[in-house]
Amino acid sequence: MKTLILSLVFAGLASTAMAQAPGLPTGSNYTQREFTDPNFANKLNSAEAAGKGFRESANPLQQREAGELAVEAGVPCTLVDAGLIMSSNRAGVRTVSYEVACKADFGWVVTKTDKMLTAYDCVALASSAKAQKGHGSKMATCRLRANVGSTAGLTALTKKAGLTCAPTQGAYLGGGGDPPISRYEVMCDSGSGYVIDAPQPRSKANLQSMTCAEAKAAGLTCSLKPGKG
Repeated sequence: MKTLILSLVFAGLASTAMAQAPGLPTGSNYTQREFTDPNFANKLNSAEAAGKGFRESANPLQQREAGELAVEAGVPCTLVDAGLIMSSNRAGVRTVSYEVACKADFGWVVTKTDKMLTAYDCVALASSAKAQKGHGSKMATCRLRANVGSTAGLTALTKKAGLTCAPTQGAYLGGGGDPPISRYEVMCDSGSGYVIDAPQPRSKANLQSMTCAEAKAAGLTCSLKPGKG
C-alpha cells in the first residue's frame, strides 16, 4: 500500500504513548495502512460508487457467488443479501465486487481480481469515504438496504469484546500490524466510549478493548461524542 487514505486518530502520538496503552498494539508493531488497494476506486464505476439510493439485490447466482467470495475472504457472514457493484474482464483477468449484508453483523464489500481477494466492512468504508471526501476519487460505500444505517456490526463487535454496551455510533480508525487488526471507536447509548481492536479476516490477532478513559490515561483521544455522528 503506497498512499494513506485514512489517518489513525492516534497517528500524531509518540510510540511511547502507544506502548503504554493497555491491551493495544505498541508503536513498534502497529502501523497505519491504506484502507483499500490503490486501484479499488478506479475499478468501480464512478456513478455507481457515488450513486444515491439503495443498491439492488443481485440475482440468485450472483448471491451464491457473493457468499462464496465472503467465505473465501474469511469474512464471518450468514448471508442476508448481496448486491453486485461491478464485474469486468480485461485481458483475461476478471474483477468482481459485491456488497454483502450479513445477519446481525457487519456488512462488507468483497472484491476479487484474479487470485487477489480483499474485504472491507461497511463502517470502515463509511469512515474512509468521509475522510476522503473532496480529495480524489469517490469511494464505494455500502448501499444495500440491510446495511444502510445499521449498527449490527458494532453491536456484534462489542459483544465479542465482552462489553455490555448498545452502540449508537462508531468509526473506523485504521488498521495494520502483524497479525493485522482493524481499530474502531465505539460510542454507546450510556455515553461510554471504547476503542476496540478486532482481527481482520483470517488474522490470528486477539480481540482487545479499552475504555476511552483508559485511552486518555495512556495519552490517546476518543473523538465521538454522545448524540453526534
